[in-house]
Amino acid sequence: MAASLFCSLQAQDSGPERRFEAGVVAGLNLSQVDGDKLLGFYKYGLQVGIKADAVLSERWKVGIELLFSQQGARQSGFDIPSSELDVENIHFNMVEAPVLVHFRDWKLQLTAGGSYGNIINYTVTEVTGEDGTERHPISQDVFSVILGGSFYFTENWVMDIRWSRWLNSPYSEELAEANDQTLVPWIGRNITIRGCYLF
Repeated sequence: MAASLFCSLQAQDSGPERRFEAGVVAGLNLSQVDGDKLLGFYKYGLQVGIKADAVLSERWKVGIELLFSQQGARQSGFDIPSSELDVENIHFNMVEAPVLVHFRDWKLQLTAGGSYGNIINYTVTEVTGEDGTERHPISQDVFSVILGGSFYFTENWVMDIRWSRWLNSPYSEELAEANDQTLVPWIGRNITIRGCYLF
C-alpha cells in the first residue's frame, strides 16, 4: 500500500507542470522563390504572431500558431544578368497557420510539422521597375512543410530557427503561359529566426 502510494506521487511529480502554453513570437524571414531565376535568401520580411501548445509529457508537445508572414524573392548581385531575368522583386503578405509537433530535451527543442498559408496580397516588380503584378496572377493557398529547432534561454524566453518549403505552387503552368521567361512552378523557401515569449 505504501509502495503504491509512493509510486503514484512520484509519477505525478514527473509529469508536466502545466498542460497548456501560450506565447507571442516575432522575428525575421529570409526568403527565396525557386523558379523566378533569382538566387539566394535575399528577401527579408517580418514574421509575427501567437502560438499555443498542448503539453503531452515532459518532452512532447503539439501546437498551433497564427502568423503574419512576409515572404518572396529579391534580386541581388549574385544573380544572372538582368537581361535574362523576368522579375526583380516578389513580395507576399501572408497569414499562416502551422500545426507542429515538438520534442524537447534539456534546453533544446526539435520541431516538425506543416502549415496552411493564405496570400493576402502580393506585388511583382519587373527588372524594368514596372509593376508586373497583373501579369503574374497567382492563387491564394499555399501548403508548407516546416523543420526547426529552439533554444530555451529561460522557461519564458525562447529562440527559434526554422526552415520551411512550399509543397505547392500558387503560380501554375497555366497561369504562367504568357510569361515564357519565368520558370515554373514557384516554390518558396524560408529561413526564419525569431524570438518567443511564453506566458
